[in-house]
Amino acid sequence: MSLRRSTRRRVAAAALAALVPLLAACGTPGSVGSSVDDGTAVDVPAFDGPYAAEFTAFYSDAGSDFARQALADEEITDAEYAEMEEKFRTCLEAEGVTFSGFEPDGSYEASPLPDGSDPYEVVKTCERESGADTVGALHDIMASNPDNLDVPTIMAECLVRREVVPAGYAADDYLTDTEGRFSDLAALSTELREALTSCSSDPLGLAGE
Repeated sequence: MSLRRSTRRRVAAAALAALVPLLAACGTPGSVGSSVDDGTAVDVPAFDGPYAAEFTAFYSDAGSDFARQALADEEITDAEYAEMEEKFRTCLEAEGVTFSGFEPDGSYEASPLPDGSDPYEVVKTCERESGADTVGALHDIMASNPDNLDVPTIMAECLVRREVVPAGYAADDYLTDTEGRFSDLAALSTELREALTSCSSDPLGLAGE
C-alpha cells in the first residue's frame, strides 16, 4: 500500500504555528540565529515581506545549504522548486521508493519500501534532505495565498462562495468548525468535504485565473 501524504500546506501551517512564536521570543528576524543539523550556527537574513515570519522560521529550520540558499532571497523560483522535487525523487529512489511527483496542493504518493514496509521514516528523511519540508512547503503556501491573508477569513469566504455554509459564515465559525465537525471529514456531506478540500488547496480561487 502506498503512502499518501496529505496537503503539505496544512502540515506546514501546523509547523509554523509552533516555530514562529519560538523565534519571536528569541528576537527579531535580523537577530535570530539558528543551527543546522551538525550544530553549526547560521545567521538568519532580515526578511521583511508578507511572509517574513514564515521565511525566518523555515530558514532557521532548514536542513540543507540548498534549502537556505533557496529561501535567502525571500523568493522561491520555479527552478528552485524543480530542483527540490528532483532531490526528493532521487533520495527516495535511492531507497527503492517510487515517487510520481507533487500534486498542485503539495500532496503526493510514495510507494512502499522494497520489502513492503511503510516508507514513512525514509520519506521524512528525504523531505528534510531535499528541502521539501521547507522550500516546498513555503512555495505551496505562498502560491495559494501570496499576500499572507488571514487563513480562517479566506477559508470562510471560500466556503461561502461554494455555497456549502450560510452567507454570514465567518472566520470564527471556521475556527470553531475546524476543532469540531471538520475534524471528521468522513462524517461530512460530499459537497462540504469537496469544498473543504478545494478551498484548502486554493482558498482565493487563484488556480482558475
